[in-house]
Amino acid sequence: MGSFQLRGTSVVQENAGQDLPTLMAPRPYLHPLCTMAGVVLTEAAPEDHLHHLGLSLAFSDVNGTNFWGGSTYTKNGPAVLPNHGRQVPLGWQHRDGHAEGDIAWINHSAQQMASEHRSYSYQGHPAQNTWSFSFASLIRPAGAVEQLSVSSSAVKGRPGVGYGGIFWRFPSGDGPAHVLCSDGVGVEAAHGSLSPWLLMGLRHQGKAASVILAQDALHLRPWFVRTDGYVGAGPAVAWDKPATADRENPLRLSLHAVIHDGMVATSRHAEELLHQHFHFSNSPDRTT
Repeated sequence: MGSFQLRGTSVVQENAGQDLPTLMAPRPYLHPLCTMAGVVLTEAAPEDHLHHLGLSLAFSDVNGTNFWGGSTYTKNGPAVLPNHGRQVPLGWQHRDGHAEGDIAWINHSAQQMASEHRSYSYQGHPAQNTWSFSFASLIRPAGAVEQLSVSSSAVKGRPGVGYGGIFWRFPSGDGPAHVLCSDGVGVEAAHGSLSPWLLMGLRHQGKAASVILAQDALHLRPWFVRTDGYVGAGPAVAWDKPATADRENPLRLSLHAVIHDGMVATSRHAEELLHQHFHFSNSPDRTT
């Protein structure tokens, strides 16, 4: 795995994650992910949650295996169980602006239970000091497994704690994070929202930076958003009920991001940057 370069600047570092301890649910992850000016917008293995790994794909429970890391929520509360799995990257390929490959999901019994095809795309953006990124995933059962069941702490009895899926752990920053979505301002408006986009703005390393996140409209999921204790966000696959997948109906996940140097303060500005991202990404003559 390698790094993503735009205009001579390294904006993302890929990590295979295979050297991580079992308790962290070893998996591929992206860190550091930076703005064009070099502001780091991910955090990996922070002291408060060692199993948070920059930008990665993780679930707390798939058919009884913990692919998130750390403790598992049970009816008696969180407990560290010997149920951690790992994701192993296979056949990874790179070309300008794109990286893709397969991921083998290995359960806590050392058997492959799922097969994933994952891709990352990145390119410049028409706005100054801005670039764009897309993460796409297709997950199917593998081996003798016929169906995958993805659960979460919310499904098990902790309302609102439905995290799991493509998850972005942000740095804590120099002050409170600015959260905005089409439903309003703040975590209260964004957490659990089906807004088509989510803005996370923060000041880090003495500079302001903004990330506008969006999902594919056909697979829109509630946003999990947290700024209390740590800053993290992502589409929640099992917000209040399990998600299932079989070979004919795979689990499809996606996340688009516009990474901008400076603070995006209004919905209009966020939507304009996203519109430019999708228009530019589909242009046949786009350049990196």
